[in-house]
Amino acid sequence: MICINTFAQTKNFYGKILDSVTYLPVQDVQIENLNTHATDVTNTDGLFLIKASLNDSLSILRVGYYDTKYVINKNSALPDTLLIMITPKTEDLQSVTVSSYSYADYQADSLQRRRDFESLIGYPHRMFSQANTGAGIGLSLDRLFGRKDRNKKRAYRFLLENEQQEYIDFRFNPILIHSYTGLRGDSLKAFIHQYEPSYEWLRTHTDNESIMYYINEKLKVYNHSNK
Repeated sequence: MICINTFAQTKNFYGKILDSVTYLPVQDVQIENLNTHATDVTNTDGLFLIKASLNDSLSILRVGYYDTKYVINKNSALPDTLLIMITPKTEDLQSVTVSSYSYADYQADSLQRRRDFESLIGYPHRMFSQANTGAGIGLSLDRLFGRKDRNKKRAYRFLLENEQQEYIDFRFNPILIHSYTGLRGDSLKAFIHQYEPSYEWLRTHTDNESIMYYINEKLKVYNHSNK
């Protein structure tokens, strides 16, 4: 009788990355198979796809999280979907656990997104200065791209909308909300979706105390509606 070890074969593995504190999916996690150097990046649902074999090692990297190494074994590889928890870097602030991902980190990532946009559209000059805080950019789209270049104008507007959402996600982040409310997983996701403050509100309330007060008030509403 011939036994074939199917696990030794290279095949596609689907995986999902979750935050070990909030149990929410983590986007933009870099996955690398250290044996084959195949790579992928998680989407908004924390999902990735990578070619691998039994006993291959995966390197898992994400800003704001501890580096993780994951070895594929028979138990984890069935049924071809890998569920991986990664641990966020946190610190205690006024008895509340917050992400160690700082405002300086956010600004650096924001600047990189803008530089990537400049390269993508082939703009020959710097559109954004390094000192820009992301609070808003007053640029004439006609002056930048000409009156007829609708695609670039649309892309630029998308960039600004994305930057606003990135700022909201930075300030009103799941780790902070979990620490204050105790919510996890789907309950935490629902709370964030229902009570996410506006970009304008966050820009005018830049201190942590305002965020804490806001979360506390919304938690009262949430608890009352879920009795």
